[in-house]
Amino acid sequence: ALDRQRPLAVKGLVKTELSLKLEDLKSLAKEPVSVTAVLQCSGNGRSFHVPRVPGLQWNHGAMGQAKFTGVRLKDILEKAGLDAALRKGAHVHLHGADRPPKASVPAFHRSIPIERALDPSTIVAWAMNDEELSLAHGAPLRLIVPGWAGDHWVKWLSYVAVQKEEAP
Repeated sequence: ALDRQRPLAVKGLVKTELSLKLEDLKSLAKEPVSVTAVLQCSGNGRSFHVPRVPGLQWNHGAMGQAKFTGVRLKDILEKAGLDAALRKGAHVHLHGADRPPKASVPAFHRSIPIERALDPSTIVAWAMNDEELSLAHGAPLRLIVPGWAGDHWVKWLSYVAVQKEEAP
């Protein structure tokens, strides 16, 4: 069920681990940041692949543009005390609250290089097109990474963790 009170945990190689509720993120933002970006599913055009690959057989069109509003991931990491030595070469691991459909399926998580995480256009969004995110669009929080395929735009974002290595 949708839990708008689910906090975002900030862990890993930071000075202070945090648990931030939506209200905390909104106050951290002071002024919310909005970015307009195109989200394209990484499976867009999958039905044309040879050999055929598993997954929903998208033709063209698995993409859309929207305005997302939230707080910069950079501001969240700085609040947690990101070590200056980790501003190059580290990775930010991203996990959503969703669980695999079967025990045999690994949990979905991604990572992005710290340089991309610190980019001012990378945000943790709570709104899309000036309305609260819906559950289908990743409520209460979703990572927005303009210019990157949708599999990095983690829905139902539950924690981020700064690590030295890229996620496996």
